[in-house]
Amino acid sequence: MEELKRGYTWDESTDTFICLICGDLFQKGMIYRADDLYYEAEKFTTLHIANEHGSMFHYLIGLNKKLTGLSDLQKNLLQLFYDGHSDNEIVSKLDGGSASTIRNHRFALREKEKQARLFVAIMDLLEKKNSSGSKKSERTSRQHAGAVHRTVAVRDNNFSITDKEYQDTILKYFIEGPDGPIISFPGKEKKKFIVLQHIVSRFKAGRRYTEKEVNAQLEQVYADYVTLRRYMIEYELMDREPDGSAYWIKEEVTPMSKEKRKELLLAYKETKRPMGIYQIRNTVNGKIFIGSSRNLDGRWNRHQFELGMGMERNKAFESEWKELGDKQFAFETLELLEERMEGYQDIDQELETMLAKWIEKLQPFGERGYNLL
Repeated sequence: MEELKRGYTWDESTDTFICLICGDLFQKGMIYRADDLYYEAEKFTTLHIANEHGSMFHYLIGLNKKLTGLSDLQKNLLQLFYDGHSDNEIVSKLDGGSASTIRNHRFALREKEKQARLFVAIMDLLEKKNSSGSKKSERTSRQHAGAVHRTVAVRDNNFSITDKEYQDTILKYFIEGPDGPIISFPGKEKKKFIVLQHIVSRFKAGRRYTEKEVNAQLEQVYADYVTLRRYMIEYELMDREPDGSAYWIKEEVTPMSKEKRKELLLAYKETKRPMGIYQIRNTVNGKIFIGSSRNLDGRWNRHQFELGMGMERNKAFESEWKELGDKQFAFETLELLEERMEGYQDIDQELETMLAKWIEKLQPFGERGYNLL
């Protein structure tokens, strides 16, 4: 309840404060700047909510009736009460009724509040009885309460997704193809949900997975698989046993149809992506790695994924990447290959020839680079 009122929650596992409206993360220990002033993470989170979203009152009252249980009239009244209007002023703004009618509405809302408090107390007692005092269960309950906003966002009537929005989002974040990893995890709620909807299609409906199996599947998509797993639960795409012993796709989740998948694959084929020769340059010591690709953007994403996951063949490259951090490496295009519109073109052969030329020129071996002989 307190988290919903203040607008953010604390994630102990990642040491981050999470905005309950947009999902933005603020790392504890980091210093954030706004208007030439500096703030620690929690203070900046409250500032973020005020500047970007206004207030939790307006956000919560703006949710649909299915979620709040409030009629449009009740929402209007609560807004007017919040703004500090007297009963007589409210009568004039509503163009009807009387001051006594407004007082009756106030009374009805107070009764609704009492009922809600009693219901919360009843459910809390039920939870404690079923958990037999288990601290783990109580912690799970608190985490669920903090995740209410994501369930809210997904179930909101304004959260509809068109086929074009779905396709555009998948093309943007899965630049190596629909079965590849993502370049990053979106910050906006709708895009998060689209990406997660796509990822969930990699799991089979009706099957129960261990946490290790879920992690292994999600790790192929994004290095921070723990974040993906948490969001899958919070967005009600996946469910699990209270002790985490089993995970499964929820029955109401609709898998991607064969037709939709064909359309997506066709869109990937029709999307022109830059191809050619690239280098990854260590900006600290100048060492380079040279490679070729039909999809330069996707190849950079793949390198970051493999280096972060410990899958790079050159362990010296991997070691320096982890030691210095990814920000110290620059991805640069050395030469682009244009696709000809007419006649036969052996793209792979042309790329191979171009690559050999650049390797001969720059000699990215040993102390000069990361390519293997």
